[in-house]
Amino acid sequence: MTIKTPFSYSHILKPTKLIKSDPEVPLNTLELYLDYGCPFCLLIFDKWKQGGFFNEDFLTKHKLQIKFVNVPQPAILRSTPLHNVSLAVARYKPTEFWEYSLQLFKEAKETWNNNFNGNSPDEFNKILAIHANKYTGIEIQLAYDYLSDKDEGKNRTSDLKYFIRYSRTIGVIYTPTVAINGIVVNDISSETSLEKVVEIIKQNTL
Repeated sequence: MTIKTPFSYSHILKPTKLIKSDPEVPLNTLELYLDYGCPFCLLIFDKWKQGGFFNEDFLTKHKLQIKFVNVPQPAILRSTPLHNVSLAVARYKPTEFWEYSLQLFKEAKETWNNNFNGNSPDEFNKILAIHANKYTGIEIQLAYDYLSDKDEGKNRTSDLKYFIRYSRTIGVIYTPTVAINGIVVNDISSETSLEKVVEIIKQNTL
């Protein structure tokens, strides 16, 4: 399933050199359905990043594009604001989205709890706006306005709802979930070795 235009640049890693040399090259699509508040999502994201899965060479070798799909989990209270700040970065600093996502995963596990560390939702939004500025350079006020709906609500609510509807259309409930070319691959989890993941990718793309 294609992703809407505002997030095609931030949320999809593509083999840019391969596409430049052959704009018509057909690509396989791997979708990562992830929640920032889920520790298992941190494991799979960090493992894949350290293993080079998000690099140009890996994407080119497997004629692969990798898509990040935001899946907020209602049971994890800090999940929704974390997804919202990631989507603010996606809209206004799209090239920073993947690096910032790793930072959000780590902070969600090590720093922020489900009680927003004793802060009110609005205070937590301010904390997140400052955090996003620190790691991506996004303007603090711009991020805060997005998070608090002071941008007249034109983006925040609709952005998150879009990704919720996207994952529900596929039938994804749990995170992390991996799909290859539109088919959910249940054999891949946060515990799956990199070698096994590569094997499964090959099985589902050749």
